[in-house]
Amino acid sequence: MQSRYVRCIKIIHYPAEVRVYRELSAFFRFVGIFVCENLTSDEYGDKVDWVCRIEEGSEDGNEPVESQVKSKLEEMRAQFGEECFGILTAIWELFEENDLMRASYAVDYFSNTGRTYIYQQMERAMEAFETVLGQLRKLEQNREKDALCNVYLWMAKANCRRRIYELYAIIWNAIERGEYQKEAERRVLLKKLYRDHHIDVKDVIEDIQKVLDEEPQFFAAYAVRGFVKEIDDDYVVDSVEDIKRAVSMVEDKTYSSYLQYRIGRHYEKLHPGQNQIIDHYKKAASADAHNFRAIYKLALHEEDQEEYREAMELWKHILQILEIKRDLPSLQPIECAYLYKAYRKVGELYKRDGNYELGIYYLKQAERVFESRSNEGEEKGFYPWMFGTEETTDNGQKRKSWQVYKEAAREKLQIEKVYTAIADACARANMQEDHTLYMGKMVSRE
Repeated sequence: MQSRYVRCIKIIHYPAEVRVYRELSAFFRFVGIFVCENLTSDEYGDKVDWVCRIEEGSEDGNEPVESQVKSKLEEMRAQFGEECFGILTAIWELFEENDLMRASYAVDYFSNTGRTYIYQQMERAMEAFETVLGQLRKLEQNREKDALCNVYLWMAKANCRRRIYELYAIIWNAIERGEYQKEAERRVLLKKLYRDHHIDVKDVIEDIQKVLDEEPQFFAAYAVRGFVKEIDDDYVVDSVEDIKRAVSMVEDKTYSSYLQYRIGRHYEKLHPGQNQIIDHYKKAASADAHNFRAIYKLALHEEDQEEYREAMELWKHILQILEIKRDLPSLQPIECAYLYKAYRKVGELYKRDGNYELGIYYLKQAERVFESRSNEGEEKGFYPWMFGTEETTDNGQKRKSWQVYKEAAREKLQIEKVYTAIADACARANMQEDHTLYMGKMVSRE
């Protein structure tokens, strides 16, 4: 596991302040460095190459986020060394200038919203990565082939292509489904998309091989190569072998958790029903007990096996992880979704057992998450900061850009299921007033 390069870092931040973390983590992942997130109230995990602490008050408005990121990078100068620090700084300037943090945020989560504005933003993001890829090529041309720390440059190029390909695939599928640019002929649109933006996986493999030739223990290279191969039909079956290779280097350390989760998800998509799917989700949760995505998969499995007590424990474990952020302005879309689903599942299990009072309580907590506006404030809220406040039109209505994303995220939660469950529980518990209220809410959503 010894390496002369920084390959994994830990970033510790306060739960209510996530902006500097988001910028830093996105950048480090862009250059091939694994990132472990810790909250100040709950520090854990294995030893890493460097630990970054973000001070409380990072979002008080006294210093721009970008300046704080540069300060944190400066703190790493000694850890990276002068030459590596120089190339990382050059890459950061391109990353920040083209806003690649936002270009890469929650792409998969919003991939099937059917909203024109979001697909338009994804096209812009794809173009931003293409711009940076061209600039990285020029940067590479001006460096010696064997210059120290070229690995970070090659990883940045590979990640540009990875993101372009991910966005390309999402837009392609949206056009095929008739959800994007409906007024034009699909065949013409797809042909243009291919001509203008198609990525050859072989180019990614070439950059990754440069990294591995220089540093065979750079485990993120295997992971990224596997992630890119997963997108391509010609490579998808074998893509998991690269991710497994990365795991073999990381072993069972905390930062193996996401890789194990991805392996489980790979098998779930390609080979549903295999026992090894759950094995990998268990390994993911064992490596990092805060990996709520893996725990969610395990909870669903326990429900499928009618092991409801075990499922209940897992759902409540997700609540223990995420409840700290429930009412904070920093609550992010994916966190909100898993928090909502965990509340809903706990409520449904109590309802199933005939404990209608507790069932209704937890179902109403899910409703509370759905209705929350805590992350919408334009000064502190996560949504306006991440998705912007520009005026736009969505489904014929004038909205701010962040509102389009918030509405899309809310639609994914399917609040109708909660209303139905509450109405049914109220009927069974002879709570007529609440039953009438939630029947009305169900009707209003139709």
